[in-house]
Amino acid sequence: RLRGRGTETEESLQKRLKQAEREIEFSRVDGVHDMVVVNDDLDTAYREVEAWIVDGDKGERVGK
Repeated sequence: RLRGRGTETEESLQKRLKQAEREIEFSRVDGVHDMVVVNDDLDTAYREVEAWIVDGDKGERVGK
């Protein structure tokens, strides 16, 4: 997709991909995040985030 735009050099694309790899690895570290929301269904993801904000961190997932 980024290549198709024609706005990035190959060097900048590689830099972005390398950074994305680092961020994905970091996201897998236990305890790094207070909550992880999988946005595979917008309504469910919204309810999960809303419940977490309103009810606090109770470790519950809505609709799953």
